[in-house]
Amino acid sequence: MIATRIGKKSGVPDNYTRLGQYIAAAEEKGEKLHQFWIRNCDAGTKIEDLDLALLEIEAVRRQKPDIADKTYHLVVSFRSGEQDKLSKDDLMSIEAEYAKALGYEDHQRVAGTHINTDNFHMHIAFNKVHPETLKVVTPHRDFKILAKVSREMEKEYGLAIDPGMTDGKARNPNKLSPAARDYEAHTWQESFQSHVLKHREEILEGLGKAKNWQEAHQVLAGYDISLKLRGNGMVLMSPDGQAMKASQLDRSCSKKKLEERFGVFEAQQAKPRTKSKHPVTEKRRYKPRPLVRHSNTPALWRRYLSTRRVFSLQPSPTARALRNWKMFLLMEAYQDPLAMVLVMAHREMMNILISEPTKNRPRSRVSRELS
Repeated sequence: MIATRIGKKSGVPDNYTRLGQYIAAAEEKGEKLHQFWIRNCDAGTKIEDLDLALLEIEAVRRQKPDIADKTYHLVVSFRSGEQDKLSKDDLMSIEAEYAKALGYEDHQRVAGTHINTDNFHMHIAFNKVHPETLKVVTPHRDFKILAKVSREMEKEYGLAIDPGMTDGKARNPNKLSPAARDYEAHTWQESFQSHVLKHREEILEGLGKAKNWQEAHQVLAGYDISLKLRGNGMVLMSPDGQAMKASQLDRSCSKKKLEERFGVFEAQQAKPRTKSKHPVTEKRRYKPRPLVRHSNTPALWRRYLSTRRVFSLQPSPTARALRNWKMFLLMEAYQDPLAMVLVMAHREMMNILISEPTKNRPRSRVSRELS
């Protein structure tokens, strides 16, 4: 499950009635309404009560005219086929758990599930204005609340767990450098440093067996990595020019430690014609990959690569917009529910990652990029 708040767009008025009608109508191409319910409205709980319920909700909201954002729009995405595991009561219970955790248990809300061939998701539109106290509730650090409830609901209802989308530490126990984090925040693609750290144990095992510089180069080449001198140290480099300090892989890979083992640094010699002991397999090759893996990813990634190839031959604003995976998803999200699912997944994960600032890194730069 992926649960993400859809934030209010700058310059666009907050229109709760329109959102409620959208949830009830399932307007996206290929979608249909699966289940629908209303909470905490005297008008009723069913779809035929929607018009009166929206009038009731708007009456409460009008009592807070100075508040521009009075709606909390939550979308919960499920894996394909999970609609068969969940009854309406189950879905309502899941919605109630999110409401309770966010502080909206007593708030008015409209909820519904939409379904199409590939995507099953739930919309919940909370009125942030409490119907009795008129207090406007805005949850603090809600992405952590949503992550916690999602993991609990996955376990309770036997749903597929989405690892890596809510727990940055579990995704990669090695901290990335600020440059690598910036790259991932700007592109939503796996950085070279993530690629290296993903294969860390295998690389260190191979380097441990190397007897000289050329054997060390061969081991690294098997992962699309080259070793270069830079300044007073060494860096590991990708084919496209991304670099990281060799010591970030492990202290044993610093220039000092490696020269103690192999002598003065030797650059990699021309590749021999004989077959390498460490060929670059597809799994080991470094190439752009989506940062978040989801059942919907492969089809959209193939579409992105295909579209990018076509537009790369025709310089245009569209070609510039397709310069990375993130920009492609943001463009597609307006018309493709699958792209919206991945946008939510990436944003949830990046929120987790930037919520734990490092000593030498201001948080605002990445935060601005994700806003």
